[in-house]
Amino acid sequence: MVEKRVTKTAAKRDDYTRLQNLNALFSVIGSVSTSEETLQLQRTLSFMRENDSDCQMPVKSFEHCIEQVVRFHFPNERGFRFIHWNARCISIDPLWVRASVLEFVQSFQGSLRGLILVSGIRESLLRGGKRWTGKKEREYQEIRSFIETLALRHAREELDLSVLFF
Repeated sequence: MVEKRVTKTAAKRDDYTRLQNLNALFSVIGSVSTSEETLQLQRTLSFMRENDSDCQMPVKSFEHCIEQVVRFHFPNERGFRFIHWNARCISIDPLWVRASVLEFVQSFQGSLRGLILVSGIRESLLRGGKRWTGKKEREYQEIRSFIETLALRHAREELDLSVLFF
C-alpha cells in the first residue's frame, strides 16, 4: 500500500508543480507577499503549465523561475541569500553531494539568513528505472538526511539557514 502511494506521488512531479509548491510554501513561512498576491502567482504558474506542452522546463528557464518566485516573496531582504541545487543536472554521488553542500554553506558567509533549495533528487534516482520502489524511497530519505545534517553541521551558529526540498 505504501509503495503505491509513493509511486503516485513521484509520478506527479514536474517543474510547474515544483514552482507552485515553492510559492505555496513561501506564503506560509514568512514571506512579505499577501495571500492574494500568492494566489495570483499560483494562477500565473497554472497558466504557464496550460500553455506549455512539455512539463519539464529547460534548466535555465527553471532556474530563472525559481529566482523570480524567491524574489517575489522576499524582495528586499538584506542579508538573505539563496541557492538552488538541481539534482537532475549533477551527480548525486555522496562525495559530490558533500562537496556541493559545503560550497553552498560557505557561500552564505556574511549573510544573516540563507536558503538552500533542493530539487530533482527523485528524478536522479529514477534514471534508468521506471518505478518508484521502497528501496528508492529509502535512498531518497538518506540523501535528504545527509544534506540536512551536512548543512546544519557546517553552517555558522548565527546563520538562520533553511533547507527546502521540493
